[in-house]
Amino acid sequence: MAGAKYDKYFLSYQGEEPTFGDYKSLLSQPPFPEIAGPQTYFRGSPALPGATANMGWQVFTAPVCWETIPHIHKYDEFLIFLGATLPDLCHSYDAEVDLWIGKELEKHTISAATVVFIPRGVLHCPLNFRKINKPILFHALYLGGTLDVTRLENFDEEHFDFEGPVNLRRFPKIKPK
Repeated sequence: MAGAKYDKYFLSYQGEEPTFGDYKSLLSQPPFPEIAGPQTYFRGSPALPGATANMGWQVFTAPVCWETIPHIHKYDEFLIFLGATLPDLCHSYDAEVDLWIGKELEKHTISAATVVFIPRGVLHCPLNFRKINKPILFHALYLGGTLDVTRLENFDEEHFDFEGPVNLRRFPKIKPK
């Protein structure tokens, strides 16, 4: 049914090889080896014009702190932490993830399957996947068509008190295509 009226609303995996920084396919290479790959992302309007959400699914297999600088977004976001063993995504969660939230950078440790609601404009991160006993599924749902980020200026991540082990990672630069 090629060329059908509603084809533009479907984004399907077509067997393409995943690459880093791909904003139009469902699969992409993860930025760090602590994330099993390939990862699955839907990048909103760059992939399906008119879409008003972004979402990603990643399986973390080892400790890593990957969102190191606190930031805000224009739209609401949900961070979902689940175990990665089917069918029981709640009982299979066996990890400790530290998330700092609010202008006070209030620390929260996620030690059970959890959904976190981050209202638009609320400062959040770092996000430290500090202890991974079993792989966990991380799902981010952002309610904007493109992923906007305003990072906290002059944040000293090298001297931030993570209150425990940290494996800092910084995102590689994405080259425009």
